[in-house]
Amino acid sequence: MNKDSIMEYLENNGLSDLDILREEEGLLVATAYYDFDDDEMEAGKAYAKNQVEEGDEEAVYNEYLTGYLVDLAVDNLGEIMEELIEEEGIDAQYLTYELEADEMDSIQVAMLFSKGDLDSDLEDILDELEM
Repeated sequence: MNKDSIMEYLENNGLSDLDILREEEGLLVATAYYDFDDDEMEAGKAYAKNQVEEGDEEAVYNEYLTGYLVDLAVDNLGEIMEELIEEEGIDAQYLTYELEADEMDSIQVAMLFSKGDLDSDLEDILDELEM
């Protein structure tokens, strides 16, 4: 498993602020941010605007916008991980953190990569690391 290749691939596919939390033989745990580009943000805003009815509060708009952006990030991250799994011949898990209404330009993601079958669970490792 080539750590540098994995990190470079993630950076080239829209993830930023990569941070390795744990690195062991055949195991890599990292966090990063999936940054929404202008087109993704505009699409999310258009979707939220179409869903909100007259008289709804801003919180309703934000709920639709965050839901759209989280779904988009999960879909795009899934594609990124599938391609990485195929290219590197590794296994991977990922999860996204909650998207904050005041910081909607990116969402934090935690990732686990391993060579061979995953014997570890990402959530267990993050709990162990108190993340």
